[in-house]
Amino acid sequence: MTMFINQMLGCLIIAAGIGGTVGWLLRNVSAGKLTQQLADVTAMMHLKEQMLEKARHQLRDATSKLQAIESPATPLEEVDLQLAERDRRICELEQLDQQLRKQSEDNETLPTDKAA
Repeated sequence: MTMFINQMLGCLIIAAGIGGTVGWLLRNVSAGKLTQQLADVTAMMHLKEQMLEKARHQLRDATSKLQAIESPATPLEEVDLQLAERDRRICELEQLDQQLRKQSEDNETLPTDKAA
């Protein structure tokens, strides 16, 4: 019976040794694969991030060019156009004022000519 127990303990020690060795080898092999996959994914993410930044920069350039095409007048030019329009309108109003004053003077002089 002692021999049987010794054989069982010997087999258990051998099985534990084999299990430990296989587990250690599998852990190192799978950890190496995971490390490599992680490095690959990280490199791919950096590449995609660079591509995204490049695309974002191109989009900003295209947007600014499109806005420049759609709105050819800069804010300063718009102000100049508004001022020119205002000056033109002021000139028109001054001419109208002069015409009205002249008509008013003509109307005032007509009754005095009739009275004389």
